[in-house]
Formats: sequence, C-alpha cells, structure tokens
Amino acid sequence: MNRIALPILLLTVAACVPPPERVDLDAAERKGFSQFGEEGVLEKIFDVIAPTTRYAVEFGAYDGVVNSNTRSLILNHGWGSLQIEGHPGRARRLARLYVNNPKVTAMRAWIFPGNIEILFERGGVPRDLDLLVIDIDSNDYYVWHAIHDFHPKVVLIEANHSFPPPQRAVIKFHPMNYWDQTNYVGASIQSMVDLGKKKGYELIHVMRTGPNIIFVDARYFDRFGIEDNSATAMWRPKPGVSGEPTRYPEGKQTLKINAFEIQKQWIMDR
Repeated sequence: MNRIALPILLLTVAACVPPPERVDLDAAERKGFSQFGEEGVLEKIFDVIAPTTRYAVEFGAYDGVVNSNTRSLILNHGWGSLQIEGHPGRARRLARLYVNNPKVTAMRAWIFPGNIEILFERGGVPRDLDLLVIDIDSNDYYVWHAIHDFHPKVVLIEANHSFPPPQRAVIKFHPMNYWDQTNYVGASIQSMVDLGKKKGYELIHVMRTGPNIIFVDARYFDRFGIEDNSATAMWRPKPGVSGEPTRYPEGKQTLKINAFEIQKQWIMDR
C-alpha cells in the first residue's frame, strides 16, 4: 500500500466509527450523603474516567457528613481527601469524624483566592488530584479562577441559576462576601462555563435539582457522548429561582458583617 492510500484508509475507518453513546448521568443521581444526588453522579463519572490519585478536596465541607459530596468516595471507596470548613462547630465535628483516618486531613479555614493554593500545599494535596468540590456560597468563581498549580480531573461547583444562559453574571469580589439567604452568590452558569473553558474544562452535567454543575478536564470530554454542552443546551430551570435577581428584600440590599457593609453588585460581562 502506498504512502498516500494509508492515511486515506485510516480517515475512512475513523469516519465509520460511531460516536460514543451519551453517558446517562441523570440516572446516576443518588442521594446518600449528598444533598441532590451528586455522589452517584461522581461515582459514575469515575467509572468512565479511572481515578489515579483517588484524592478529593471539598470546601466548605460542613461536618463531613451533611450534604457531603465526597463522603461516599472516602467511606466506600477508600479515597484520601482534604476537607476544609470555616465554621468552628462544624470544623470540630469534621475533625472528630476523620481523626482515625490517616488518608483524610480535616482543616478549619476560611477560603479566599489568595490562600487556596497555600491551604492545598499545607494539606498535602496532590497536584493531579481527581476531584475538586467548591461550595462556599459566595466567591466560588474567584476561588476557582485562582487555582493554577493544581489540576483536578473533575470539578463540581455551584452555579447561580437566577441568570439563564447566555447571560453572564458574577458577584463583585469582596473578601468578606457571604451568603445571606438571597441569590447573591457565585456566578451564572454561562460565566462558569466560560471560566471552565479558559481553564481547560468542559461542562458535562447540570444537576436536575440544586445548583451544582460538573466539569471534566477537556481530555476526557469525548468519553461522555455529549453532542452539545453549551450552557444554553445544558441549563435546567430551577423551581423557585426566577424573577428579578438583582433586587432584594428590605434590609438585604447590602451584606453586613461587623464594621463592614458591602454593596451588592453584579459584573454582567465576565
């Protein structure tokens, strides 16, 4: 066979190979420890992508049990983990939970873009960890943006579903941002997808209920058989999340903590 015919033959064979069937992550949603079924989805993802370090980071981790997205991986699959929680009482319960597990480090800390990688280094997190869970109900977008030296295969992060795609919206950064029971949190799904692409990740799942969305390293995206993973195609309206997302009830127009009063502002082009 001549040198010209062989590449043509290989291209022809490749064209005849059907794309992989879409992995049904909806069917994998299963509530155990997780709030909306995330643990089942994660376990299915790691059936498709074989874990290597078998290591996960979760923050805020609460007490390690309630609404935990990593507890099943630790308890049932022997994973190692760094669990970070800022609330003193929850952090104490978290530490007690894992005091006899040498694979798990429980850390009390508040998360900021400027300290996140320092905390990872202090906690002994491998650079190529398998899973990162970001859930701090405030500066989630900015913290993920700041992570450069660690590259998880899978990222689970909360999106703000008050802004349907293709709307972009990110809360204005302030180190003291916190959740005041309104929708002044994080970033829209479009803004999260845009950030993910810049960091080399592709969206593969939006939870049917709850705010969490899941990305994989772009190297693994084709394994999931998703034809269109744009924010518009993947977005799911959430019950009770609608209306006027930039208007707040009386007394909720600002965030107040000690001497600070933070004006709520949205960045609509990020």
